[in-house]
Amino acid sequence: MKIDQTELIWLDEHHEVSMDELLALTGLTSEALQHLLEIGALVANNQNEVDMATSELRFSSDSVVSIRTLSRLKADFELEQNSLGLMLVFLERIRKLELQLRGVENTQL
Repeated sequence: MKIDQTELIWLDEHHEVSMDELLALTGLTSEALQHLLEIGALVANNQNEVDMATSELRFSSDSVVSIRTLSRLKADFELEQNSLGLMLVFLERIRKLELQLRGVENTQL
């Protein structure tokens, strides 16, 4: 009998992930993530505080869900790298609107 071990990560607004963790969790290449950073579609929490070449960037765990979705869409639809930034912006906007909608629904109950 083979037992698969799975590591669970609790994703909330207070948890941060490193670039290496983001790469492992999302399936995007480091080049794709670097491109998203360069065009401003992906912003590190500590981007203004560190030298990006020498220090470890930290990202909100909220971005993991959007970037995983982006990775799946990229693979399924063979998206070009230039379209990833716009797609990530749209995914983040959808996520925020869904959160707002849940908040409105909860206040009406």
